[in-house]
Amino acid sequence: MTDLWNKWPRRLRDAVADRRSPRNIGLALLVALPMGVHAIGLLPEITVATPNVNDDAEHELFVQNASEALARGENVLEFWVPEMDEGFPEFLYYQDLPHLAVVALHRILLGLPDIVTLFNVVRYLLLIGFPLTVFWSMRRMDFSPVAAAVGAASSTLLATNFLYGFDYESYLWRGLGLYTQIWAMHLSFIALASLWRLVRYGSGFRWTVVALAVLVLSHLLYAYMMVVSAAVLFLWGPNRTNVIARVVRLGAAGAIALAITSWMWLPYILERGFLNASPYLQPEKYASYGAPTVLGWLITGELTDHGRLPVLALLLALGIGYAALTRATNALFGLALFAVWLVLYFGRATLGPLAALLPLQETLLFHRFIGGVHIAAIPLIGYGGAAVLALVRSSVSPSRAALAVGILGLALVPALKERWDFEALNTTWMRQTEAAIAGDAEMASLVARLRQLHAGRVYAGLRSNWGERLDFGIPFRSVHAYQYLVTERFRMLAPPFGGASLNSDLQFDFDDQSAAQYDLYNVRYVIAPRDQALPSFLTPIATTPRYVLYGAPSAGHAEFVALSARESVRSAADLFARNRAFVNGPGPASRTYIRWDYPAPANRVLAGPVSGCADGGALRYERLQSSRFDFITSCTSAATLVVKETYHPNWRATVDGQPVAIVMLSPSYIGLNVPPGDHFVTLEYRSTPLKTPLFALGALVLLALVLARRDLPDITRRRWARARARVLGVQSNLRKKRSKTSST
Repeated sequence: MTDLWNKWPRRLRDAVADRRSPRNIGLALLVALPMGVHAIGLLPEITVATPNVNDDAEHELFVQNASEALARGENVLEFWVPEMDEGFPEFLYYQDLPHLAVVALHRILLGLPDIVTLFNVVRYLLLIGFPLTVFWSMRRMDFSPVAAAVGAASSTLLATNFLYGFDYESYLWRGLGLYTQIWAMHLSFIALASLWRLVRYGSGFRWTVVALAVLVLSHLLYAYMMVVSAAVLFLWGPNRTNVIARVVRLGAAGAIALAITSWMWLPYILERGFLNASPYLQPEKYASYGAPTVLGWLITGELTDHGRLPVLALLLALGIGYAALTRATNALFGLALFAVWLVLYFGRATLGPLAALLPLQETLLFHRFIGGVHIAAIPLIGYGGAAVLALVRSSVSPSRAALAVGILGLALVPALKERWDFEALNTTWMRQTEAAIAGDAEMASLVARLRQLHAGRVYAGLRSNWGERLDFGIPFRSVHAYQYLVTERFRMLAPPFGGASLNSDLQFDFDDQSAAQYDLYNVRYVIAPRDQALPSFLTPIATTPRYVLYGAPSAGHAEFVALSARESVRSAADLFARNRAFVNGPGPASRTYIRWDYPAPANRVLAGPVSGCADGGALRYERLQSSRFDFITSCTSAATLVVKETYHPNWRATVDGQPVAIVMLSPSYIGLNVPPGDHFVTLEYRSTPLKTPLFALGALVLLALVLARRDLPDITRRRWARARARVLGVQSNLRKKRSKTSST
């Protein structure tokens, strides 16, 4: 071993020897310890296969649908997701790079791992690897190795009462399932560090552009938050000599990042009228909690140490005080950033009219600004750790340095223990849920029976009724049948997850005692407890000791209807109110719908009633695919056909191969006019026409950004020469070994 060490190049040997000081070894262990604990504690997130109870159920669906869309030859950047909310083009409105990355990795691995397992592996690696990103970013922002190590070690120990921050409550199975925010955590630190280098030193322009672009494609809200953080950084230390350079650098970086990502945000803006703004959203999500509550949480440690000793809160306080004392530029910037995000997290009630000054403020969910608080708090916590080493005067001797690092390690033990317990309970609940579902042979038999039946939506209750009883006998709140069946890829009428479609919130009003409601949503099947009283028009298909699978009356996924009026509607809120009145009124039973012109400048009636098919009409054939529907219809007169899928202008309809216009019918369904006679009707979802050209533009801009390096040819030549030298060296060594073997 000594000979091997002596053969190392002197500079490398000296550098490694210098970094093997007791302090640095202690700091490395300080970062590695929580990573190792989490690597063990989070392993069941991969190994225990159980349906999700949170937003990760949606994310799994997005990944699966994206992979299948790619296999079908559709545009993987935007496609129809049919399982939830009467269908919706999720990737038109939702950040998709984290999902597409899983699909790309799945293809690189030749499809060998199950794509859901691969999704969980990506989540796992991102969660346990976060401290490395924090350490790298803080070092790029000129924090000391001590501050960076303490910040990194603390970054995965945050705990809140499910406040949507950087704590594991936001990400684990028993948490909120904020998959894209895991990406945003990493990218926010990388982007902030890159912006720091760009503004302070004028370096890393291309890296900054790439970091900002990837953040935009991974989480739109956190990209917005990074713009605010960049504004704080811009205002930190400008003078006559640097202000113009700062404006040019930040402006150019932002403009190029926007050009690269235009395929994501521009179609979103142009089509945002068809995205739901739920009236049932909790007020605190829109407005946040107010200054008294947030400041109370800060003082008591609820923003960092919920349910345990406020260790991180104490380090945060030390970091704030030490920043004010030392007046180090990076620490003071962290303090200013923390103050800005804390004030913004206060929310609308505290900010009052000042909130209106924020761009796009009407769409902002202020409660998510806790992420900005945590972005700023983690470096300050690390700086608090540096204060501890300064108090102990660790620079005096290696033993003092080791003692100081040991004190910090012991201080983090309560937080580490609490996180271990949190993860252990997460594991227990996952395994209990997995065992309960795997042991429910009756539900499995009904699922198998459903797969043999004609396509249609499935209903297994709601959160507000007997759906809560279909809980697999799990002794805590876990997976219910209405969630489980979504993960089994059935089209569902169920409580919405994201509630993105304009008609998703209408599902809360579903009346399972009304035959007309089943027909309205094309609900053809019901799974209910055996002792649940249900109306007689539901006919049993299969019965088990605990459950019954019923057939429900439905004319199909399309049918001929009459129109009571044609009305223009100005806003999504107005449309929801009118659609809700329709759903709960006589329209579904009489099959008399309303035609909407939406969005429109004003609310008004444009035309009167239109009669339906003279003989009622018939649907002689239907085929439902993920993003395409085929029907054979029959009617003796020209009439309006409603297709019971969420309306979006990107749907394309043909009758006997000839394009026809589509319209929006209540409750935000697709409608089209069909001439008399028998006809073959096809509807197919097509991605936004701008999407692919803008993606190509972004790729060209990114390529130009890389090729714009003046020293790129020299770098390429040098790297090629080094690679060639390595290959030649390996070949030479192999020849020598063969020669020795031959002579022997």
